[in-house]
Amino acid sequence: MSLLARNSRAPQCFACIRQVLGSDLSLPLSPFRTQVRGKKKIRLPTTINVKLLRDVRGYGRRGSIVPVAPGRMRNIWYPSKRAEYMTDAQLKTMPDVVIERDFTFGMEQSTEGQASEQEDPVNIQIKLLSPEKATQLIETYVPQHLEFYRPVISTSETEAVESLPSRKKSSAPGDLAEASEPLPNPQSIAIYGSVSTADIVAKIKALMTLKGDSAESVEAARVVLNPEDIRIEREDGLQVGEERDRIKTLGNFKIYILVKGGEVIRRIMKVKAQE
Repeated sequence: MSLLARNSRAPQCFACIRQVLGSDLSLPLSPFRTQVRGKKKIRLPTTINVKLLRDVRGYGRRGSIVPVAPGRMRNIWYPSKRAEYMTDAQLKTMPDVVIERDFTFGMEQSTEGQASEQEDPVNIQIKLLSPEKATQLIETYVPQHLEFYRPVISTSETEAVESLPSRKKSSAPGDLAEASEPLPNPQSIAIYGSVSTADIVAKIKALMTLKGDSAESVEAARVVLNPEDIRIEREDGLQVGEERDRIKTLGNFKIYILVKGGEVIRRIMKVKAQE
């Protein structure tokens, strides 16, 4: 019986025998064996030596042997025929050759070119209009009333529009007289957004560039006007939370266009409800 028991525990094939003989007897037998291999670390070259077929800025002259990144040589220089590969056998036949990159090659010429450009700046002269001419053009092209349309926030838009005074047929003397009289405003109705001095300047410039290609219209486009040159007058003064350079309610407002060195031009700005 002991012989049968010993034979039943013995390995029955060559694979099992090799597994038992090659394993550590102090460890329990396992049907699965794990093979652990060390990761091979292969250091790839960071640069390769190539021969330049033409002058390359920052590397060297034609015929020089310089180190370069393999990716640059493979993707740029070799397809464009800027350089050719050099083998170790070719390098051994040239023991006296110096393999070195010239970082300053071609940089001196570009520096001299930049210095010459700085020494000879382009002189651009812009002939500005006289204050009298600018005042005359603004008086001619800008109408007495500038209208802006904004959506209202309040629901009483209809009452505010109806409370605005109706005007008869427009005329130049009547417009000047109206500009000098106090303006009746409707009840303060807030609007979405605002009408700022920048909006007024943009509208004035648009009006002065829509008169064709005549010599006077070309001069009108040269008028220099900034948002700081616009003043807005409120009948009830500046309220709490309001800004000096923008309007946030419906109504009529006086604006003053300040021409540098010239006269002050008065106009009326009407902020109406957008339908």
